[in-house]
Amino acid sequence: MHRRFAGLLLAASFVAAAPLRAQTSFTLVSGSPVSAFGYEVGPYTGILGTSSAAQALFVYCVDVAHTVAPGQVWEVNLTNLGTGVGVGTNTRSANLAAYRQAAWLTTQYALHPDATADIQATIWNLFGSVAGIAPSSDYWFLQAQANFASLDYSGFLVATDVNMVQANSAQEFIVVTPEPSTIALLATGLLGVVGVATRTRRRQRAG
Repeated sequence: MHRRFAGLLLAASFVAAAPLRAQTSFTLVSGSPVSAFGYEVGPYTGILGTSSAAQALFVYCVDVAHTVAPGQVWEVNLTNLGTGVGVGTNTRSANLAAYRQAAWLTTQYALHPDATADIQATIWNLFGSVAGIAPSSDYWFLQAQANFASLDYSGFLVATDVNMVQANSAQEFIVVTPEPSTIALLATGLLGVVGVATRTRRRQRAG
């Protein structure tokens, strides 16, 4: 591998990996424009990390018992739903299957915007029944049970307040991170740039 390319790829991997530390800052940027049951439901936006390279990501509330406001910043533990390591230790629930079903349900918001309220209510009820919050039917619960095993969860994280045992701790969210293929595409692009530059220098030397 070309030495300069190796350095660029290593730097790119550091940038991509930076938000994936086991513990990092979480900023809620905005809530959802959709309301139901007296709450904002569906995708929110948030930021992991504090570096200038940090970008807003879609985040999904799985915890109706706690509240946060846009602009609020707190420290979170990040638990990868692909490995499941840390579920029950760094998360509010020990039910990995419930988190994965919730993650699968978050993929349905964009496909079924008219069902946002039912999907959100189903997610919240995966972790225990909530008074006054219930989907109109069991449809999305049954869909999650039937389909969640088919999804790759390596890009899904649970962001949980490091002070989750405190009464005033922040909501828990599922965060969707960029797919690993993004790094591969970046590497391919860098390799192409290095290849062109190398050929250009060779032509200049030959000339």
